[in-house]
Amino acid sequence: MVRLLEDGSLQGGVIDAMALRPGRVQQIHKREERGIDRSNEPFKVERLFRRPGLVVIQRPAFEAGYTNHMREIYPQWGIGVSTCLDDGVPVKHPRLRFDHYVDLVKVWEDQEYIYIEDMYVDVLIYERSYYHVIDLEEFGEAVFSRQVSPAEARRVLDNTQKFVDSMKRSRLSYNIWKHKYGINRRYP
Repeated sequence: MVRLLEDGSLQGGVIDAMALRPGRVQQIHKREERGIDRSNEPFKVERLFRRPGLVVIQRPAFEAGYTNHMREIYPQWGIGVSTCLDDGVPVKHPRLRFDHYVDLVKVWEDQEYIYIEDMYVDVLIYERSYYHVIDLEEFGEAVFSRQVSPAEARRVLDNTQKFVDSMKRSRLSYNIWKHKYGINRRYP
C-alpha cells in the first residue's frame, strides 16, 4: 500500500523514493471507486474507463450548476481535459463559462493508483470560438524555484504548443480534436 505523507512524499510500494509535489497530484484507485484529490481529500469515482492512450474519470461536481465532472486524460499528449456535465450532457462551466478546461499533466501509475500531476499550465477552451492559455506565471515560478526540472519544463511547453497547434487545426473544437488526434497522438 502506498500512502501520501504530510511532507508530500510516498511511503510504501515500489515508489518509496519518489516524492509527490504537495497540492499538485491527484490519485485514482484502479480497482475501487475512490480517489484522493490534489488537496489530499478523498472523493468518489463514479466512473473509471481505460484504454490505451486514454483514461476517463467521472466524479461528482465541484460546485453548484452541474452534476458531474468528467476528466479525459491523454498521457501521450500530457493533458487532462475537464468537462462539466449536467445529467450526462456537457455544459459550460456555470461561473467561468468555458466549455473545457485543459490541464498540462504528467501521468504515471503503480499497482494501486494512477497518479495525475498538474504541471501548472492550463488552457481554457471556448468551443468553436477561442482558447486561452493561463497560469504561465505560476509555471515560471515553479521553474525558477526548481520545483520543475528543465526537462519537465521543456516537455510541458512542447506539449502545450503541440496541443494548441492541433486545436487550431481542429477549428477550436475539442470534439473534432478528440476524434482527429486524441489517442492517436497524430501531430499537425
